[in-house]
Amino acid sequence: MKNLFQNLAVLFFALSVLFMVSSCEDNSLDEPVNTNTTQITEFKESKLISFDEIERITSRVLPGEMSYTPVNQPPLERRNKNASRENTTYYFYATIEGDSRAGENLSGELQVSVTMYSGLFKLLRGKFVAADGEESETRGAILADGTVYLIIEMKDEVLVYGTGIENATTKGITGSFTTYIPDGPINQGSWIANPKDMETPSDTIVDILTNDRRGRFTTLTAALDSAALSDTLRGGIFTVFAPTDAAFEALDAIPEGEALRNALLHHVVNGKLDTRAINTQKTLTPLFGDDLTIGFNGALFTVNETVQIIHSNVEASNGYIHVIDAVLVP
Repeated sequence: MKNLFQNLAVLFFALSVLFMVSSCEDNSLDEPVNTNTTQITEFKESKLISFDEIERITSRVLPGEMSYTPVNQPPLERRNKNASRENTTYYFYATIEGDSRAGENLSGELQVSVTMYSGLFKLLRGKFVAADGEESETRGAILADGTVYLIIEMKDEVLVYGTGIENATTKGITGSFTTYIPDGPINQGSWIANPKDMETPSDTIVDILTNDRRGRFTTLTAALDSAALSDTLRGGIFTVFAPTDAAFEALDAIPEGEALRNALLHHVVNGKLDTRAINTQKTLTPLFGDDLTIGFNGALFTVNETVQIIHSNVEASNGYIHVIDAVLVP
């Protein structure tokens, strides 16, 4: 039990890093800060998806997870599966509050990679490296509304469940946590994560669409080439609503010439907009055609009410891709 408490002390200090990063909105913070307070600010679960569901989803590697092979990379089995993924290392701090162990804390680094994009969240997997070098498995998700769920599995079967909010500007996270110890007390506290290093994929929007290992965008990429838009989507900062091959197959006919170019431009918006941004704006102006309206049908984000975003926030070097299940009509 003594070793268990020592491990917890390390973890809690790390969690407190996360809390201070977001609250201070300073992504250059690299020193632990003591946030010994007596009252815990509870962070609510998202209305989009529950913590229990994320725990269930992340308890095993899912089919298609870590499936994208970037340009000029060796096959998946011969390389780091997280290469060319969205990777972030956080300074991590956590502090126990409000009981006999108030003030115990933990510091370290939280190293996570995005391994799958969903319509509502992006999955996180990685590790927490405590100040003494001990490593613990970490998993969780960042949701489309900015909610963050974090599960740290320490040795001795200690579990830390954290809920927080990501700062849209600094990408720091502020949260609260509960720690479960076998046959021991339940502790609560606050945590923060401050980005130390953030790595986005080096491949462009077109590269990612072209090299999707599930081959979902062969029609779209061929259409972009035909309409002379591939270079355009490599050169600027864009948000692309990308129809799958199945979406194109549902059309009576694929447009040609200028009509094809205009139809494709109707799927492109200037700027790098994740789901929080598009949901906040609600109405987006594409490069051609009428405005796009963003909604939520209770399960997925939608475009123009009927088209569903089935995968969101796929980050490229020059923007975001949101995968949709139907072709938008200008």
